[in-house]
Amino acid sequence: MKRFSRILGIFLCIFVMLSVECTAAHAEIDVANAADGYFSVYYEDSGTLKMKVSVTVGGKTTYYSYVPGAKATYALEQGDGDYTIVLYRNLSGTRYQKVLSKQLSVTLKDALAPYLASTCEITFSKDDAIGKKAAELCADLTDRESKILAIYNFIAASFQYDDVFADAVRRGAVKNYTPDTNGALEAGKGVCYDLSAVFAAMCRSQGIPCALVKGYTEGGYHAWNLIRVNDAWAAVDVTAATVQRTCAKSLSDCLAALPAIV
Repeated sequence: MKRFSRILGIFLCIFVMLSVECTAAHAEIDVANAADGYFSVYYEDSGTLKMKVSVTVGGKTTYYSYVPGAKATYALEQGDGDYTIVLYRNLSGTRYQKVLSKQLSVTLKDALAPYLASTCEITFSKDDAIGKKAAELCADLTDRESKILAIYNFIAASFQYDDVFADAVRRGAVKNYTPDTNGALEAGKGVCYDLSAVFAAMCRSQGIPCALVKGYTEGGYHAWNLIRVNDAWAAVDVTAATVQRTCAKSLSDCLAALPAIV
C-alpha cells in the first residue's frame, strides 16, 4: 500500500501559540449546536490569512486548519466534557496569535452525534454530489451493512490513489490542506485523507456513524475510518481497497486490522 509519512503528518506541526488576543473585524465561535455534537467558527476575512482552531478537552488538544471568510464546522469528537475552543491567526512561520476563545461544558444528546455531522473535513448534504451519490448507491438497500458495502465498493472501484499530490506533499510543495469531499468525488482520486473523508461523508449522509482516524501504522502516518456496526466500532481502510482494487462481498471483507477505538 502507498502511504507516505509526510501525508497527514504535516498536520502535526508544533505551533507557537500566543495567549494575547488580537482585535478582529468579526470573529465568532458558535456553540449553539454543541449538544448535537458540533460547533462552528467564522472569521471575516477574504485574504490569504492562515488560521487554526484548537479544541482542548481532558488535557488533550487537537488543532484544525481554518480558512477565513467562510463558516466552518467541527465535531466534538471527545464526547461529554469541558471544552476550550480557540481560534488563532498566523503571525509568521509557526507563530500564531489568539483571536477568540470560548469555554463550554458539553452534554451530547446522542454519544454518536459527532460522527453523523457534516464538518469542514467531512462535508456532505442531501443536495450535494456526495449526498446524492450515496443516496443512489443505497437506494434499494435497507440495512446498514449493505449500505457500507455499497459505498466501500464504489470507492474501491471508482477512485485512484493520487500519486502526483502525494509526491507534492512529500516534496513539501503542499504543507497543509483539508479534504474537499465533493471535489475528490468529481476528480475520482485522492490520498488516504481524501478517500477516508469521502467514505465518512457518504456513510454519515446515510445515517451511519463513521469516524475519520489519523495515526501511525506499520506503513507510516495514515488515515482510515471507523464505522459503527453491531454496537461496536470496526476499522475500514478504503485506501487499501482503492490501491488493490479490492471488491468486498461482505462486510467482513471491508474490515481492516487497524485500531478501532475512538
